[in-house]
Amino acid sequence: MQEYNSKKLGFINGIALLGITIGTLVLALKSESNVGLASLVLLGIGTLISLFSFVHAHLMDRERQEALEMQALDQSRDNDESLFSGAAEDAYPALNARRQFEKWIVPGFSLLLLVAQAVGIWLVLGKLNQWTSPNPAQALIPILFNSLFVVILFLMGKYSAGLARMDGQELLRPGASYMLLGSVLGTAIVLSETASYFGYPLWDKWITWLVFTIIITSAVENVVTLVLEIYRPKGDKTKARLLYDSRLIGLLGQPGGLISTAAHALDYQFGFKVSETWFYRYLEQKLALILGLQFVVLFFSSSFVVIQANEEALLERFGKNNRISGPGFLLKWPWPIDKIYRYKTDEIQSFTLGVIDKKEGQQQEGTKVILWTTQHNHGGADQDPEQNFNMIVASNNADAQSAAESVPVNLLTVSIPIQYRINDLNEWVTNNANSGSLLQKLAMREVTQYLIGVDMDELMGPGRTKAQKTLQDRLQQRALEHKLGAKIEFVGLQDIHPPVGKNEQSKETGGVAESYEKVIVAQLNAETNRLAALMYDASKVPLAEASAAESIAQAKSDSTNKVAIAKAEAKRFSNQIAAFKSAPSVYKTRMKLESFKEATKGSRKYILSDPANRDVINLELQDQLRQDLLNVTVDQEN
Repeated sequence: MQEYNSKKLGFINGIALLGITIGTLVLALKSESNVGLASLVLLGIGTLISLFSFVHAHLMDRERQEALEMQALDQSRDNDESLFSGAAEDAYPALNARRQFEKWIVPGFSLLLLVAQAVGIWLVLGKLNQWTSPNPAQALIPILFNSLFVVILFLMGKYSAGLARMDGQELLRPGASYMLLGSVLGTAIVLSETASYFGYPLWDKWITWLVFTIIITSAVENVVTLVLEIYRPKGDKTKARLLYDSRLIGLLGQPGGLISTAAHALDYQFGFKVSETWFYRYLEQKLALILGLQFVVLFFSSSFVVIQANEEALLERFGKNNRISGPGFLLKWPWPIDKIYRYKTDEIQSFTLGVIDKKEGQQQEGTKVILWTTQHNHGGADQDPEQNFNMIVASNNADAQSAAESVPVNLLTVSIPIQYRINDLNEWVTNNANSGSLLQKLAMREVTQYLIGVDMDELMGPGRTKAQKTLQDRLQQRALEHKLGAKIEFVGLQDIHPPVGKNEQSKETGGVAESYEKVIVAQLNAETNRLAALMYDASKVPLAEASAAESIAQAKSDSTNKVAIAKAEAKRFSNQIAAFKSAPSVYKTRMKLESFKEATKGSRKYILSDPANRDVINLELQDQLRQDLLNVTVDQEN
């Protein structure tokens, strides 16, 4: 009778789970609750498991009835051996049916559950990727009905779980575990709907991620169980394991089982009944109180906030702005009554229009100069240079006339950093939903409008500094008009240049940077030639005048020298005539000797004496004393 009642209870559990699953689906679609739709995956799987375990229990009940009939038949005969004693297995159809069911149907059903879990993961992940907030206007009815579902599932699951601990009633455990888990999921749905009703829709997303994690974990457990079942030794008398009975789901539905498991583990580890000591029993009784105290301490610890020196904080109470707090210690109501949003108001913040360099903010080994015509990009090595952010700029009239012959210079590759600081936190937070995003859009609009109306040659040349100042002033004006509460500190135009061709061939067929380079090189060459001509013109006349003056001065110098030499020669000749007249022989001899001396200067000379001649020749071969030695003063006493 007890087996019949437990089988009937399993069927009731399945029908109850089916009804609650359908009700949860209707309520989730009405309120657009993502938590409710994610919970449907687990509730639907629990419904299938409850109905399947009912069928399994029915087969086991038939097997027990068949065993009782065979036992009664054996006892009704007086012979030692029964008619069916040792008979073939075909004499036990219920036993064979149960074995075949556990051998083929149970693993197949487990695979079906795995497929259902995979489909559920895919559907829930799609909802999370395209998440939309629930409808708070439709939250009251789902809150009421889901609260009722929580009570029903908890009472029925608790009763079934207690009954499943008895011998022969283990098939109630899978359904009971999912019913208790359903009560936890219902509580999560109620919590999410309540938070959405009071203006906190993000709770729905967070709780949906939690349910999604449970689904993934249960699927992984199912895969591991199937793999282990393949290698588990099997036999006719070996009791089959319930593959669809999830230990994880049972643990989530009955957390108290953790305490019992821990107690048995401690008893086994220490070799005596640790679970029967007064300390363990006291800890088991007061565990809920200890956890509650920890939760209360954690709850009130959110009342203490420290705001850093470079920050200001916005205090929000029940979703409404309350006040702005400066740096220092702040005491507030606990979360979620009061919330604090921190903003670094004394710190320069920045964003980049165009392509963001991935190496920005990283320490670089050294400065590397890259020409415009060299292939490069602003977004890192993994980005195609052709994907750099290009903007339209104006072209002057002279370039526009020659557009048929060459590519007009009307594009710029830009990566413009803009730095700003929050100077009014109240305006930054209250006047716009997302002030940072709005400021970026305003900056993009102003830069686009300005570049369309400015000449590229002026922008790339002497007008760059003026353009930076103009853009900064215009962007600051837009920020004031929209009451952003931000001050524009810097607009950088250093990292702008014409687009570069993709390959070497494009340098010949028309890359903008290459064409611009050709124009600039031609202009520089023309200017160089003009300056060279001016330099030649300015230097030629002074050089001619200097050369003429030099020639005149040299002629005068030569004329003076020749006149002076001529006069000296004439005067010397007059003196030579007077000397010759005074002593002709002496003069001739002297002139001969001087001529001989000059002619043989530096040559070795030999003197040959004539024996017949009795002339005496005196040669002064001694070294002459130095003139400074003759001037030495000698003491007369010595």
